[in-house]
Amino acid sequence: MLVSMLILGSCEEEKQGKPTIYQGPQQETYNIQMVYSDSGRKVIRMVTPVQLDMLNGDRIFTKEIKLFFYDKAGTEHTWLRADSGRYIRMQNVYRMIGNVRIENRVKQETLETDELFWSPDQKRIYTDRPVTSRTPTGVTHGTGLVATQDFKQYGLGKVRNSQMQVNDLPE
Repeated sequence: MLVSMLILGSCEEEKQGKPTIYQGPQQETYNIQMVYSDSGRKVIRMVTPVQLDMLNGDRIFTKEIKLFFYDKAGTEHTWLRADSGRYIRMQNVYRMIGNVRIENRVKQETLETDELFWSPDQKRIYTDRPVTSRTPTGVTHGTGLVATQDFKQYGLGKVRNSQMQVNDLPE
């Protein structure tokens, strides 16, 4: 009987094994509306239905994420949306993933790509992925982009092709 108790006891220890470390979110938050401000002035508003806060400080946005950019007068001039995203705390960078679209309403310009990064510290948006830029006068396809976070100024890298409308050519 003593031997069978020892065998059962050792089997229990083997079943438990090494403890596993939890890798999932430490917090789930729903219906997020976060405002980034500078000197009390609204600069950016972020909206997303789900935010997962991870143990390492990263945040995962499993559903659509939208960013709205405001000018000094408080008027929304540009927005950005993506299917999902992630905030990488160690780099202080947001990674937007899937059907990413930026629209500058003032200039009537849009940009589309499948992945984009936003750096709040550097106040810039960038990617090394294929992009499509649409303006009132044409469409440009390229690879890579660097832009101000408000999308007022941007540069495309490696332009593949461009279709532009030209009005009033000199004679």
